[in-house]
Amino acid sequence: MSARIASLEAGSSPDTTVNAIIDFSKQGFGDTQMFGLLARRPELLKRAASMFAYFLAGQGGLIETELLELMRLRGANLNACTYCATVRLQPVASAVRPKEQALGLRDISRMTKPQAVAALRGTVKSAELSPREAAAIALVDRITVDPHGVDDALFGELRRHFSEDEIIELICASSLFTWAGTLNTALHVETGTDSPYGGQLAYA
Repeated sequence: MSARIASLEAGSSPDTTVNAIIDFSKQGFGDTQMFGLLARRPELLKRAASMFAYFLAGQGGLIETELLELMRLRGANLNACTYCATVRLQPVASAVRPKEQALGLRDISRMTKPQAVAALRGTVKSAELSPREAAAIALVDRITVDPHGVDDALFGELRRHFSEDEIIELICASSLFTWAGTLNTALHVETGTDSPYGGQLAYA
């Protein structure tokens, strides 16, 4: 399956900032295709990249990057975004990898979102996560499937481990990752031929 709209390659834009962001995405995710797609709309790319940099590149966020990457991966699987579930945030990949099994990740290739949600239901091994991590992943499970599921009991658990400002950031980050998954899935974004992930991705 090929991408529905081609991404720009690094160095192909007349805008030096756009080229720098594409290069930055290579360092961050080991792949440039999602950011290269957004590069077709340079001002959109710049705004979206600033949000990703805030959360995942240590540019001001309150939540530790490793926890955000755990959240991103769980959400990617629930959203059945093959691209998001394939790429890894390179600066923290080795630190996060030992905890990936606790997230109950599955091969969600060719799955629809309802199929992925059903396949991942009850698969998180909370005992293998810290209480802070477990609470954040519980939030991802609720907010990704249906934000109405964020009930008072879950919110109380979040308050035990996070400040109110941190909770705002958790919800914003999870929403950003869901937005990216929607973009990538609707446009069947692939990994690049020069990335470490290789091969074409399979969407439902």
